[in-house]
Amino acid sequence: MRILVTVPLTDPDVGPQAMKMLSEVGEVDVKPVTTGQLKEIIGDYDAVIISVWHRITKDIIDAGRNLKVIGTASVGTDHIDVEYAESRGIKVVSAAGASTYSVAEFTFGLLLMMVKRIPENMDRVRGGEWGSLLTPGIELFGKTLGVIGFGRIGSYVASIANAFRMRVLGYDPFVDRERFIEVNAVRIESLDELLKQSDFITIHTSLTRESKGLIGRREVGLMRNGVFIVNTARGEVVDENAILEGLRSGKIAGYATDVLTGEPPTEESSPLLRAFKRREVTNLFVTSHIAGVTRESVKRYTLYVVRGVRDALMLLRR
Repeated sequence: MRILVTVPLTDPDVGPQAMKMLSEVGEVDVKPVTTGQLKEIIGDYDAVIISVWHRITKDIIDAGRNLKVIGTASVGTDHIDVEYAESRGIKVVSAAGASTYSVAEFTFGLLLMMVKRIPENMDRVRGGEWGSLLTPGIELFGKTLGVIGFGRIGSYVASIANAFRMRVLGYDPFVDRERFIEVNAVRIESLDELLKQSDFITIHTSLTRESKGLIGRREVGLMRNGVFIVNTARGEVVDENAILEGLRSGKIAGYATDVLTGEPPTEESSPLLRAFKRREVTNLFVTSHIAGVTRESVKRYTLYVVRGVRDALMLLRR
C-alpha cells in the first residue's frame, strides 16, 4: 500500500517513530502539498495524512481511486466531507485527544486575560499611567461557568474551574451524566437554561449541521448582562453578527475567540475579524487558531493520526 503524508515528520522525537509505524503497512511518501496539488496525485495512494488546512471535498475524494483511509492531523474533521468519504467505504481518522490539555489551558488563559483586564492595564502602563484602581478586574471565585460541549476538552475545562472554586454547569446531550459527576459539574438539560445561569461561558462543541449557528441573537438575548464568552471550538458555532451586537450593547462584556468564520478568515467572511482589525470594539479579543498548538500537542497530533492510519490499514490487510 502507498501512503502520502502531507505534514512534516521532521521532529526528532516523533518523526522516526511515525515513519516506522507507517512503514509497517506500506510505502511512505512525505510531500508538503496544497489542496490543489493533492487532487492531482491522490489517485496514486491508498491512504493520505493531511492537515486541518486541506479541504477534502467530494471531487478530491472521487480523485482518490485507490483511497481507503484519510487521516487528519487535527481533532476536528469539518474540513473533510466525512459523510461522502464513508459512503465510499473510506475510513476517516483524526488525532482526537491530542490537544485536550493545550486547548483547555488556553481557554482559561483567554478567560483570565479578559476578566482581569490584562491587555488594557498593560496599555495604560505603556501610556505612563500606574494604579490598581484604573482597571479593576473580576474574580472567578464563586461565579458560574457554563461549558458548552462536554467532551475531552470541555470536561477538562470543568476540572480546572474547580481549582478556582467555580460552580460549573455543562451542556452536552451526547455525554453521559457520569462524566459530569466525575468533574463536579452539573449537567444542564437545555442550552437555554445554561445561558440564563452562567456568568462565563466557554464553547467546546464540534462543528456539525446541528451546532452551526448554535449561538445566535436569541441565545445572546437569554444570557446574563455582562457575560464573558470564550470560543476555542469553531467560528461557525456562533453567529458573529449576533456576538458583535452583544459586544456593542454591553450585553456581552467580553468575547475572546481563537476561531473565526471561514478560516483562514477575511474581513468579508468574518464580521468579528473586521471589527477587531478596525478596533470598532474594545472588548473583543482574537487569536489565530493556536489554542491546540504546543510543543507537546504537536507531537501527539502526529503520533495519534499515524497510529490510527496504521491500525486502519492493518485491519484492511487481514
